[in-house]
Amino acid sequence: MTLLPLPHTIAEIPLVPVDAHASAAMCRHDLDRMQALVRSVLSRRSHVLLPLATKIVDNISRAWLARQIDSYLEEIGHVAALLGRPGAFFLNAVYEWSCSTSMGPAPGERGARMIRVLDWGLAGMGKHAIIAHHTTPLGTFYNATWPGYAGIVNAMAPGRFCAAINQAPRMPILGFGPIDETITRLRIFAAKETTLASHLLRRIFETAPDYAAAVAMLTDGSVSLAAPALFALSGIAPDEACVIEAFGRQRRIHHAGDAPGGVLGIANQWLSPDLKGKARNESVTVAPALEPEANNALRRAIVTELQRHAFRGSADLMEPVLNSHTVMVITGNAATGELTVEALDPPPGAILPQLVARREIRAASIAR
Repeated sequence: MTLLPLPHTIAEIPLVPVDAHASAAMCRHDLDRMQALVRSVLSRRSHVLLPLATKIVDNISRAWLARQIDSYLEEIGHVAALLGRPGAFFLNAVYEWSCSTSMGPAPGERGARMIRVLDWGLAGMGKHAIIAHHTTPLGTFYNATWPGYAGIVNAMAPGRFCAAINQAPRMPILGFGPIDETITRLRIFAAKETTLASHLLRRIFETAPDYAAAVAMLTDGSVSLAAPALFALSGIAPDEACVIEAFGRQRRIHHAGDAPGGVLGIANQWLSPDLKGKARNESVTVAPALEPEANNALRRAIVTELQRHAFRGSADLMEPVLNSHTVMVITGNAATGELTVEALDPPPGAILPQLVARREIRAASIAR
């Protein structure tokens, strides 16, 4: 593995080797970073009531994970013990990110490329980002994440696949947003024998030997998801790329090979036109605000177009793909074993974030 040098003006994202209890290992590696992260994201900057509600929602989250017999509950318990304050269970169960993701044949290279822009509306996340280096019997994988987070929302396994999760649209129930959100969360809390999308994706990185196996696991209707999700997956061949729409035990798959130019992009709306759902957009931009449907359509169009050219990371992003919630920009190619992760945070008083840390990894890959 070769780690490429960075310009001296940009910090380097830490690369953290982890063991079977990965999220706890991240904390032990740099407990100060974990504690600073939790202080920041659970502050009034994220939500005015969050500091007061943290203990309550942490207990609720712990009880819910225990009822699901979650595979990573013990691991998160180690994180909570290391942290020494409420928040670890809540932050591992929270599902509040928006994203723009695309996949297609890598221009001028072999394999498929994934471009991933992660938006998460919790304060100060960028400067605390890390890359966790996992080792499994199937080989290594690199997980762009934060200390103490047990799930996976974006990662790359050299010679196997890249994958990411986009939050799915809001599910309409009564037609009034706040009430629909409340009912949805109550249904999630009352559910049994379900799993978090981020925990399912970690299981796949730990156990799926290749793209085909990952697709099979993501489309397995015997697994019930706690909340709807959009999974993006790319393999080591140019035509190995798809989006899987997942809700409950239902799955829909869309192959990039069926899209124009073999490129497929998603934001936070279904690709299937018959599926119900209200597009999400809680972020802010400098440009005039768009309705959520228009915002999603534009983000999807922009991130899809980015696949047709060389990509320089955050420097190539435009609004609304770049927005007030953007915390991470990732480019991954499992065929070449290349991964670039950029972390972003807004300067004081600014709306749009800027690059604060970066790392490039070139790992051994398996050529097809």
